Amino acid sequence: MTRLRASRAPTENPKVKRRIRLVRASVSLVFFCLLGLLVRYQVIGPLQSDRFVEPAFYQRYMGVPVALPRGNILDRNGIPLHYPVWGNAIARLSAGGGSKDPVAEKVVREASPEEVAEVLTRKREEGYAVIPEEIRYGPSSLARHVVGHVRTNAYINPRDNVGEGGLEKWFQDSLSGGYPSSAGVVLTGEGTGLPGMGIRVVPPQDRPPDLWTTLDVSIQMTVEDVLDQRGVRKGAALVLDARNGEVLAMASRPNYDQNHPERSMDDEDSPFVNRAVSAFPPGSVWKTVIMALALDRGYVGEDDSFQCEGSIKVGDRVIACGSRESGHGTVTVKEALAYSCNSALIQCAQLIPARELVEFAVHCGFGAKTGLELPEEAPGVLPNPYNMYLGDKANLAIGQGYLSVTPLQVAAFYRSIVDGGVWKSPELVLGSHPESKRLFGEDTARVLQSALLLATRRGTAEAAYIHGFGAAGKTGTAETGRPGGKPHAWFSGWAPLIAPEYVIVVFVEEGGDGPGVAAPIFRDIAERLLKLDTHIEPPSGI
Repeated sequence: MTRLRASRAPTENPKVKRRIRLVRASVSLVFFCLLGLLVRYQVIGPLQSDRFVEPAFYQRYMGVPVALPRGNILDRNGIPLHYPVWGNAIARLSAGGGSKDPVAEKVVREASPEEVAEVLTRKREEGYAVIPEEIRYGPSSLARHVVGHVRTNAYINPRDNVGEGGLEKWFQDSLSGGYPSSAGVVLTGEGTGLPGMGIRVVPPQDRPPDLWTTLDVSIQMTVEDVLDQRGVRKGAALVLDARNGEVLAMASRPNYDQNHPERSMDDEDSPFVNRAVSAFPPGSVWKTVIMALALDRGYVGEDDSFQCEGSIKVGDRVIACGSRESGHGTVTVKEALAYSCNSALIQCAQLIPARELVEFAVHCGFGAKTGLELPEEAPGVLPNPYNMYLGDKANLAIGQGYLSVTPLQVAAFYRSIVDGGVWKSPELVLGSHPESKRLFGEDTARVLQSALLLATRRGTAEAAYIHGFGAAGKTGTAETGRPGGKPHAWFSGWAPLIAPEYVIVVFVEEGGDGPGVAAPIFRDIAERLLKLDTHIEPPSGI
């Protein structure tokens, strides 16, 4: 009997197996490709929609900018210092059609009610439209010299979105960029308007980050209000945090319109100058620098005294005492500062080599920029110690001659007196890394504190004293050298007396004398600031 052999199943054929595996692999590859595309467009795609949708939209969108693509400049609490507001503008927006070409242009900025009414009643059919417009600098804008401004044409052409001063200029690269918010029409592929869409306002794309400063809106507003109420035509005032050197307020006068800087171009009072960081002769506020050096290096002691006869002869010159024509007689070191005695300070400076006087001034931050993020900051001027004669040293002792300083430099130095002799570079932008160094010892700081308190109690700065809180500081009256011109008025000091909060410098350009002009402005500012600080209780007995 013949045995039948079972035939091999078709699937056991090696060639068939290979084909099946190939088909499975191909199907799996196609499946995973489809799965990948599904994930790409259904999961990842929505997360990156701006990358594809927005550029495609902008290619078929025609409009005019209604807000600058620019980050805000904020105070320490997140309030925009430039107080942007919304207004109306007039644009011509024609989507085209037929023989007409598409048109998109801003015709009128900051349109008046009459211009708006004319468009709404008669010009709509001509393609004109009233559109919203964000005005970057509102009428309540603060710290204008600190903030700066952008080119006015930026509202018409985004390429001109360029800062022209202050922080706007310093941080141009980080504040500007992206597509602006705009109003316009959506076009079809043929370049005509998409039916039923009307005018659309689209948000900005890639909006730049905001800039946070150390300024405080409430303090800034107080300083500016006092300057205006006191009628300061040209001058500056600034407030530093007495503890860490942060700039809490910085104001300069005259002010200017940031939206229309061209209107101030011919103003003789130079409204674009930030006088808080510009250099001027300091007058007697400089005497504290001289006394700090003399005390710290041992040229004079706390118990030493000087003789004042109403004037002092230096070479062939006779320099008056400055504060008492008949002279003070015998004055102590503290009284010399409190009474602002020229004779005593000149005697003090004559004990010190010229090179050491200038080197100490440099060490105290004068003759160089503080490093604040303002392009307008001036370094000031110090004399060449190798070209100084007796008269030059006498001028330097009383803050005159070849010498100029900025109110900011003065504020930083006086803050070091409050801080026991430690100087810190002023800080304007949050997150900066201020430098610190010791200028003089704590014993020297203590003597200076006592002397400047005496100045507000029985000296030239009595008008700066704040009852209930106390204050300390120094007046200055700096001659300008201009025939018939008034001197510059200065005051630099701090308040309250116990646990000082604020270091305040007031400068009034060609405003008169320090005791009668600058000291009362300091008092007004300090009193209002202390009222803002509800947590501060006036100590008894001050």
